Amino acid sequence: MTANNVLQFPNIGAMPKPKNEEELGERFLKNKKTYVDHVVDHYGTQLINKLGMHGFDVWEENFVLRFSFCVESLRATLYGTLDIDHPFHEIIEDSLELLDINVEEFDDEDL
Repeated sequence: MTANNVLQFPNIGAMPKPKNEEELGERFLKNKKTYVDHVVDHYGTQLINKLGMHGFDVWEENFVLRFSFCVESLRATLYGTLDIDHPFHEIIEDSLELLDINVEEFDDEDL
């Protein structure tokens, strides 16, 4: 058997190896965001279905807008746990100030 008759396995859909540490970091960041997005999409869908089954009008325009805001706030919160920036982080901080909530005053009993 010669080396000429060995077939290369196709790399269909395979991602090339990262060329440097920066590229590897970008790939990790993308994977983290994708994971959070899937989690938020799953639970957001589950929650809106449950609310609809409990009689809330989930098709009402204002509900959809406000629910979308809540879902995006959840996404921002989860991104924050992974040290990923999100435009809503500033909005959340401003909202906590507006509501006069001091996060440092919370203890385990409040959770």
